[in-house]
Amino acid sequence: VLFDLRQLSTPVYLSGYRCLCVAIPIFAQDISQSMCNELYPTVAKELGYMDWRAVEFSIRRTILSAWENRDPEKWEAYFPGITKAPTNKQFIATLAQRIK
Repeated sequence: VLFDLRQLSTPVYLSGYRCLCVAIPIFAQDISQSMCNELYPTVAKELGYMDWRAVEFSIRRTILSAWENRDPEKWEAYFPGITKAPTNKQFIATLAQRIK
């Protein structure tokens, strides 16, 4: 997971990076889980966040930052044909599939 996040220029200084490091392996165990009802609350509990919405926001902000500073060739390898920043679910699901 860390290699993939680095490849995608994911900024390690943003709190969403830590959230992604926790969320991606959890999602890989069960890709049918709901992001808002299951994944984000689980990550929030594990990292000591009071509200799952803080997890969602942190991840979104981190993905957008990575997107803005992306290497187009590397992003194309992960997200072929994508022309705008992926959603949280797209991003997490894609990286979860890579670790399976």
